[in-house]
Amino acid sequence: MEMEVLFIKNISNKTYIKQLIFLAFIFLSIQIKAEFYNSAFSASDLQKEQDSIITIRKYELAKINYEQEKYTKALKLILPLIDKDIKDPEFKVKINILAGKIFRKAGDLSKALMHLKKSLKLNEEKFEDFKGDSQFLLADNYLQLSLVFKKLKKIDSSKYFLNELINLNSINDTVQSLKGTAFMNLGNMQAVEGNLNEAEKNMLKSIKIKTNLKNDNMELVLGYMNLANLYVERKQFNKGKEIYGKALTYLKNDKSLMALGYKEILYDNIAWALYNLKDYKAYEFVTDSYAIRDSLNTNKLKKDLKRIEAEHNVDIVKKAEEVKRLQLERKTWIIGITGVLVSLLFLYLANLYKLRQRNLSLKLSQNELKQQRKLERLKSQSQVKILNATIDGKETERKQIAEILHDNVSALLSSASMHLQASQKQFNGHTPLEIAKTQEIINEASQKIRDLSHNLMSSILLKFGLEYAVKDAAKKFSNSSIKINTAIHNVYRYSQDYEIKIFNIIQELINNILKHSSAKNAYIIMEEEEETMNIIVKDDGVGFKNKKEGEKGVGLNQIKARIHMMNGTFLIESSKGQGTKAIIKIPVVRKKAPKKHLA
Repeated sequence: MEMEVLFIKNISNKTYIKQLIFLAFIFLSIQIKAEFYNSAFSASDLQKEQDSIITIRKYELAKINYEQEKYTKALKLILPLIDKDIKDPEFKVKINILAGKIFRKAGDLSKALMHLKKSLKLNEEKFEDFKGDSQFLLADNYLQLSLVFKKLKKIDSSKYFLNELINLNSINDTVQSLKGTAFMNLGNMQAVEGNLNEAEKNMLKSIKIKTNLKNDNMELVLGYMNLANLYVERKQFNKGKEIYGKALTYLKNDKSLMALGYKEILYDNIAWALYNLKDYKAYEFVTDSYAIRDSLNTNKLKKDLKRIEAEHNVDIVKKAEEVKRLQLERKTWIIGITGVLVSLLFLYLANLYKLRQRNLSLKLSQNELKQQRKLERLKSQSQVKILNATIDGKETERKQIAEILHDNVSALLSSASMHLQASQKQFNGHTPLEIAKTQEIINEASQKIRDLSHNLMSSILLKFGLEYAVKDAAKKFSNSSIKINTAIHNVYRYSQDYEIKIFNIIQELINNILKHSSAKNAYIIMEEEEETMNIIVKDDGVGFKNKKEGEKGVGLNQIKARIHMMNGTFLIESSKGQGTKAIIKIPVVRKKAPKKHLA
């Protein structure tokens, strides 16, 4: 071939070059065909080789679609491969494991289990034959089976396969990484079951493996977060705070969206640990958490806007073409419709006079009804406004009294106490009894002032917001007779007036439960969704037979009036012996942004 190429390059006439290339092409084609028919491979062998390449390509495409969370496309690609006659057992295992993963993500757990069991049978038979990186297949198989059984609530089976993975005899790094994941999953299950000591051991093993491998900081962050959560569950808040801090070091220089999401959670958890340690640096971490959360929401909004804008640009072109087509249709229809309308107009005018006579009598009666309804509505609204004005006045008064007690009276008592302490030093340890008693009285008065200030207006509510105030209230109200549980999600900082009103509503409902329900458990569930605060306050107490009995016994008129003025909805569900549930939906009121002063 080299000689032929050199020969062509030395010819200057273009016609001769084209002829020579054409002859060379024919010669090569004949030669290739001759070699094909004389070779040891038949056409069917080549076809099988081609089918094998296509099968591998489809598997890789299915894997890419699975990783991109396009499960429908991934299923369409992988399902035809399952029934194929594939000789390579390792490739068969890969196909069935991937099918199991896709079905698990798609929510079809029975099919996921079927394919994972099929792969497991071949996997265990051929494990010793799969060398090097391929040995992780059995480990992955065990992990996927444990995840499916966990979703099916079969915890013992899930643990069994995690232990099988942990006991695998392989030093492959990928297998070791999966073992680290298995230890963490096992630890999480044990933590849920309350076996915290074993959970801690397995989590530490997982972190040790992941640290040695040095291949995924995010997995280490998750591991440390789980471990810190376990310490917080044990009330070891100092240790929990330390481990949360360790997780943050792995995210120090990472500015990805995933890293920001983890930072937001970590700051929030550190704030909760500090709050329980009575360290009010918690407020700084809460602020950092909300700042990241706002940043993530802004980035998500920008992405959504870009996507909508891109879709809008495509729609504009389509709409322009559609408008042209509709304009042509409209012109033809206008002429026909105009004629029909003219004839209908005459009929309308003929009936108009008769209808007017009927409408006059109907309007008179309707106006009377409207006036009556309007008077009733105004009466009801005025009552609600008076009631809300009374409640608002009480809240404002309570807030002012709490601030005066905290900022003025408490400060004066503290100053008096300091002067007494200074005067005691002058007696060289021989303090008169009257001065010592005065010191005790001032300290007692100061404590009572602080308690009274907190009862009038929660300082935690003003500093940290609804989430922490509600959790703190639940903790304080809980006792040996009743436990008050909380489940709060996506609750942020809002207008101070809004937070006070919501907190007072919840506090009033809990007071009603404590006074009337004889319940052993109560629940406060809060979640912001689509600019609406959804609140459920329920108990397992005695309940009541009908709505009128509930309103009479529990006195919910003030709560109803407050929610009505906040443009919310309020529903009570109860039956005798089945407890009571209050369902509230109120539009959120955000904090106003601070005004920017011009220089």
